[in-house]
Amino acid sequence: MQRLVTSKLMTTVALTAGAAALSVLGSSPAGATDVNPGAASAQTSTQAVQQSGGQSDAEAAASVNGKVVSRIPLTIRAKATTDSAALGSYAPGTIVHIKCKVNGQTVDGNPRWYKLSDRTGWLAARYVQNLATVPWC
Repeated sequence: MQRLVTSKLMTTVALTAGAAALSVLGSSPAGATDVNPGAASAQTSTQAVQQSGGQSDAEAAASVNGKVVSRIPLTIRAKATTDSAALGSYAPGTIVHIKCKVNGQTVDGNPRWYKLSDRTGWLAARYVQNLATVPWC
């Protein structure tokens, strides 16, 4: 039993360290793809902060994890509607970092949309299983 608890703790520490490294480096999270993969991949820390909407490391740490539960890649949108620009996508099963939720366009009966905390964009909550309570924006 203690081995299972230790293993879960080590996994949690590793995931937290990886998320912190991604926020410092300004990279897209694992499983995320950009719409324009030919764009320059190196970013300065200033550009990374601008892209994330001026978010600090403390704000990133306050995010809620969610899991993409769609059967196909889930599109990241510029606004809380399917009519807005596509900014990239997440593969099914990807763990995403959610800042807050709003009501937007209804998708399969669900009007909630999640604002991403580690990059610019919104996800339809219909296809994301939140792993904790998501605050309102």
